[in-house]
Amino acid sequence: MVTKIISSGFDSHTSANLKLNIMSKTKFNNLENHFIVTALQNAIEEAECDLKEAIKEGKRPIFAPGYFTTVGTAIIEKVNGMTKKNAN
Repeated sequence: MVTKIISSGFDSHTSANLKLNIMSKTKFNNLENHFIVTALQNAIEEAECDLKEAIKEGKRPIFAPGYFTTVGTAIIEKVNGMTKKNAN
C-alpha cells in the first residue's frame, strides 16, 4: 500500500505542505471564525448555567455570575479581530 502511494507521486511531505498552505498562520477565515465563535458561545452558556446551578445547590464557586460571559466576549472580540475581512 505504501509503495503505491509513493510511486503515484504522493508522499507525506507533499500532503503536509499542501495542508499548511491552505490555512493562514495569522488570520482566520470566515468558516474558522464561525466555528470558533460558536464553540465559545456554547462553552460560555454552559459555564454560566453550571455556575448558576452550583449557586442554587448552596455551593460557593470562586467565579461570580457573568465572569465567563465577560471573559468569553473578550476572546470572541479577539477572534473577530484576527479574522480576514472580505474584499467585497
